Amino acid sequence: MLKKLMLALPVVAMMSGTAFAADAYPERSIRFIIGFGAGGNADTVARLLAEPMSKDLGQPVVVESKPGAGGNVASDFVSKSDPDGYTIQLMVGGHAVSAALYNSQPFDPLADFTFLSTIGQFPFFVAAQAGAYENIEDLIAKAKAAPGTIKIGHSGVGSTQNLTGELLDLETGADFIHVPYKGGAAAATALLGGEVDVVIDTGTIMTPQQDAGKFDILAVSSKERWPDKPDVPTLAETVAPGFDVVSWTGVGMPAGVDSAIADKVRASVHAAIADPDVAARIEKLGAKPSPMSGEEMRTMVEQQIETWKKVVESAGIEKR
Repeated sequence: MLKKLMLALPVVAMMSGTAFAADAYPERSIRFIIGFGAGGNADTVARLLAEPMSKDLGQPVVVESKPGAGGNVASDFVSKSDPDGYTIQLMVGGHAVSAALYNSQPFDPLADFTFLSTIGQFPFFVAAQAGAYENIEDLIAKAKAAPGTIKIGHSGVGSTQNLTGELLDLETGADFIHVPYKGGAAAATALLGGEVDVVIDTGTIMTPQQDAGKFDILAVSSKERWPDKPDVPTLAETVAPGFDVVSWTGVGMPAGVDSAIADKVRASVHAAIADPDVAARIEKLGAKPSPMSGEEMRTMVEQQIETWKKVVESAGIEKR
């Protein structure tokens, strides 16, 4: 009996130490790493969360930008940071895209991270000049009838918008010409000027032109109709059964973070998203507040990596 008790003591001590560490956490400021420059959507979302999380956790959550390589510089930094809970990362959908686009990365996009929760999810919309097509079925029928004639504009080779268009080719048998631009605004301008026939991009890019009567939004990439545009059909219900593409923002930490600390930060993220003012501002950016568990987020990222790998190979996009 005494021997069993002595053997159990180290386990009890370890559990007690873990509980104490989580109770004491955080004891100093937390770095919130973003992979893009100040003023962009990633910076905006990080700062939206940083203030309520600072109040909730009782220590400053400080947004710090480490731009470069489409977010990979930040991901590399976080993956190699001390897993003590004092470095968190604003992750984006490009995390999964990069894993498909790069031949090698200095980190494992799954194993080197602790996934906490998504913040918001947003779909992409397929838009054309007003009156150009009756509906999404008409667009796809014409693209299949005249392969290689209809041009889709997007925000750059390897962007999620580009891969969404390539996936549409793959799922429908259409054969679009994919034309890259330097960002969604430039692609929308090209559509206005007749340089391209269709654009795939976010609601924040498309909606102003739709409201002005210049664009028709034909379909949305998410598996369900988007709350802000309930009259816009999904690609899944019309021309591509099972089609489901959303991009996202989320929060991660280095692999190896104590689970109790990860749970504490996740709860703080969820509390911030639940704040009506924060949720409204996320929605204003074109996203739907979407808290989830760490395991759900990891599964989503893993599935997206596999999807984008398939698309990159099928489309013959050169890896970097």
